[in-house]
Amino acid sequence: MLSFNSFIRESTSMDDEQLGHLTHTKDIPHEDPTKSNESIKLLKAFHNIRQGKASGGIQATLKTDGGASIHIIHDDKGIGVSDKHRFKRGVIARTPKEIDQHFGHAPGYAAALKHVLKHGKEFVNKGHHVQGDLLHSPAEDVKKTDGHTIVTPNAITYKAKTNAPVGIAVHTEVKNGVAQALSKGALKHSDNVFVPQHEFKANPATYSEKDKAATEKHLAAAEKLLSQHNTDHLTPHHRKHFTTYLNRTTRTNTVPSVEGYKKHLAGIGEKESNNLKTPIGQMRKAGEYASRVAEVEKNKKKFQKSIDIRHHLGQATEHLLKGVEHPDMETSINGKKSPGEGIVLQKNNRPVSKLVPQKVSNAILNNTRFQKV
Repeated sequence: MLSFNSFIRESTSMDDEQLGHLTHTKDIPHEDPTKSNESIKLLKAFHNIRQGKASGGIQATLKTDGGASIHIIHDDKGIGVSDKHRFKRGVIARTPKEIDQHFGHAPGYAAALKHVLKHGKEFVNKGHHVQGDLLHSPAEDVKKTDGHTIVTPNAITYKAKTNAPVGIAVHTEVKNGVAQALSKGALKHSDNVFVPQHEFKANPATYSEKDKAATEKHLAAAEKLLSQHNTDHLTPHHRKHFTTYLNRTTRTNTVPSVEGYKKHLAGIGEKESNNLKTPIGQMRKAGEYASRVAEVEKNKKKFQKSIDIRHHLGQATEHLLKGVEHPDMETSINGKKSPGEGIVLQKNNRPVSKLVPQKVSNAILNNTRFQKV
């Protein structure tokens, strides 16, 4: 998982910048402690955005996760397509034959790319390179009913009012190898390609006074804890395993605790030790993790404060996202109405972090059916 800091460095490459996983805003304090206060600033900015107020240069976009990642390039040579891995190696397919050559190992994906290639000129303007996720194409089993297209490209099912054969959730525009916010001239309408709304348009009426007050309460609590917080316990080793542990609690709907983290570390130590062949190696590995567990015990108040900070930032996120719905699509999980994917926050026209409802995060972390190419 990329750290928050890696998303705001000026020199970050496109693949590191956008095609990795954006950090949850609530996770910034333990994933990148040097940027802890950014979590407060970003959530306060979105709090202002929801009320139609100035946001200090922070922009918000609607988060829509599709299936496989796709690049569409419209240049002097015409239309080209690629995936995130092969584009990094300079592979751009401009004909169906080239798609088979480079992507034929994944027939379903190759078939979808051919449909995107066919309609690319219809929705991407010349001189622009965009990246997004495939929602649907004639290559997939797509349900259409009453003028709607129903697809489940990832954990969430989308019901969109469209009969377009292709659907793509466009996320970013790539300029000079760097992912940036979409420029207004990048895309154009096509009846054959459904592109869901990307820009978040605030409607203060959907942000209740109750949720405003709760957001402010939890942000104040987190800010107070952060002002008193020493993060020297969050060494690189602990940042990695603490993040994994917290994600596990999200996946299992359990409450994180210091004791739970200690058990998590002990379990990893036991597993890694058992995988070693020599008794000496096993003893060393067991001793290494015993030391890590002892570090947590020694700094248990600090680890508990990290858990409390994440709790308050998480609760603020939940209230901030109440009433945020996608204008183009109905969303559901396992047949039950659900919130949308959430929000991506941008700074200086670059994506920096995401806000995702707990229910959606749980569904994504438990989703093993859909794998990106």
